[in-house]
Amino acid sequence: MSGPAERPLRFGILGTGSIAGELADALAQARLCSAEAVASREAARASVFAAAHGVRRALGSYEQLLADPEVDLVYVATPHPQHLPWAGAALRAGKHVLCEKPLAMNAAQAALLVAAAEQGDRMLVEAFAYRFHPQTRTLLELVRDGAIGRVGMIDVVFSYRLPDGYEGRHVSRALGGGGILDVGCYCTSLCQAVVAAATGQLAPEPEEVAGVAVLHERERTDLYAAAVMRFAAGILASLSCGVALAQDDHIRVYGSEGSLYVPAPSWLPGRREADSTIELQRADGARQSIAIRAPGNVFALQADGVAELLADGPEAWRATRTCSLANMRTLDRWRAAAGVSYAED
Repeated sequence: MSGPAERPLRFGILGTGSIAGELADALAQARLCSAEAVASREAARASVFAAAHGVRRALGSYEQLLADPEVDLVYVATPHPQHLPWAGAALRAGKHVLCEKPLAMNAAQAALLVAAAEQGDRMLVEAFAYRFHPQTRTLLELVRDGAIGRVGMIDVVFSYRLPDGYEGRHVSRALGGGGILDVGCYCTSLCQAVVAAATGQLAPEPEEVAGVAVLHERERTDLYAAAVMRFAAGILASLSCGVALAQDDHIRVYGSEGSLYVPAPSWLPGRREADSTIELQRADGARQSIAIRAPGNVFALQADGVAELLADGPEAWRATRTCSLANMRTLDRWRAAAGVSYAED
């Protein structure tokens, strides 16, 4: 691995929503990155955001950001349906891209972004900050090192409840709402990572997918959904997600010689900045609680991880794109099984 460049990786933030604010704040704590510019369709909104989050410059249009020679990487923080047009435009403008999850509305759109990245020799990364968290890295190391023997079953839940009467973006069909795309993508990504650690495959996809969902009466987006999947090497997975049903978020991995339990996964605010544990239970009854120290700001870890990935070069960029595209195909299959579709399909 070659080291990151001496000059910080200069981020341009496309969008001014809450997740963009979290990333902008984190860049002040990053070792290898800086917040160079933010763009909004309204100059005043960009100026307010820049002042609130310590971004060096405010721009009054997305096009200005893409044309800015002082921006190395564009962070796309728009609603899901805008990922394809703006991440694609950034790649064609010669920028590297960190795009919020899910990478696109479906695998066909994701393939277009991957093609644009390959054609322009640019890096394209899906913003799953949890992948950079020490909790996730420890979990995958335990699986990879055979701590629980041969993996047989994965059980993962990420689900929350919106306020009663909520009718905003998270349930809007036009804005890509619904639990599968909002938080189910974490479940599929985590399963992919565990199976990869267990088998050595780069981007494993399930051989079979069955799914069900309860849909919003008018929007027909999924309020909560579940899936079962079968991967190669005899690995099964159970996934549950939702935006309208509070469940106990967790990760469990069962193997031939024990199990791993993550009672507080690192993907929610508060949890991702807190100390946590991974509970290891062996088949002989022995138990071990593995402490994970609070890592600081996980978005800063993500930003620095992206800078390090950039330094790793095109082969590493290709691997992360391959994983994102495989994950989008799995999400497509889950949505199809559960009867969830969008205009983009």
